[in-house]
Amino acid sequence: MMESTAAIYGLESQGRALCSHTNDENTIRFFVGTLSTRSNGQIHQLDFDDEKNEITKKIYKPNVGEIWQIQSCPTSNDFLGLCYNHITDRSAQLRSSIWKFSEITDVENQQLDHVCELDPKESLQNYDFRNLDWHPTRDGTLATVLDKNILVWDLKNGSPQVIYNHEFESKLYSGKWNPHLDGSQFSIIAGTAVSGIDTRNMKEVWSIPMAHKFQVRDIDFNPNRQFYFATCGDDCTARFWDYRNTTESIKVIQAHSHWVWRVRFNAFHDQLVLTAGSDSRVVLHSVTSISSEPKGHIVFSDTEDEPDRQSVP
Repeated sequence: MMESTAAIYGLESQGRALCSHTNDENTIRFFVGTLSTRSNGQIHQLDFDDEKNEITKKIYKPNVGEIWQIQSCPTSNDFLGLCYNHITDRSAQLRSSIWKFSEITDVENQQLDHVCELDPKESLQNYDFRNLDWHPTRDGTLATVLDKNILVWDLKNGSPQVIYNHEFESKLYSGKWNPHLDGSQFSIIAGTAVSGIDTRNMKEVWSIPMAHKFQVRDIDFNPNRQFYFATCGDDCTARFWDYRNTTESIKVIQAHSHWVWRVRFNAFHDQLVLTAGSDSRVVLHSVTSISSEPKGHIVFSDTEDEPDRQSVP
């Protein structure tokens, strides 16, 4: 186990949403969204100085409810997408909105301006947003997953326009763009099933009906190998797949004692994979068998021995 000194930042209220600022190579920046029944959600911007091992914070207070998802736009430094729970005295509804950092060079006085609400009332009457996902390469394009619909939006003209809307028979849990194939494929999670949809004709191109024994919670694509992706779920496992042959997974990792909520490939060294579970553990895995790294560049060996896996309680 490698020794390291952790930089710790505490939140005043519970946090369930976390993302990195992916479009800035000069800054190590994360955004954390909070949720509380007593107040509106907050967005904490955390800048990490790896030389000093220090965290610098800035807190934004958008007028939204509990923040359940936050995602930075991969093609622009300026935009954030939120999924949040809008709570009134009589109801609660999962909504989605887009926010932009104000054009102020002074970071201390920079604010977060509301751009628009993603409102599909013209297409749907009753809805809850499950998640949103920015398109990996097309500026101003994002997809949202609702109860039984996928909506792809165009934000470039100043107001959100639904490019297309596709309805499914099954209730959807979440979805994510495949960064390969020019971003023409969108993956969806529905119960224990995972499938890929060609957004050019909205037809299913691959499917795994039983990716996990219980609910699938997350999916992430290998950024360097076109056909490979990972899933995780309530069966306490993370599984790796090649969607050209979905009869069985390539590899199964069970490092958690409860549901696994998130799985992520490292954007540069794809042999490094993070999983996070409701057992309050974040585990770093080295999985060289699914990596694009040549043997001469392998950092760790692909074994199930404990030294190749680091856990953060």
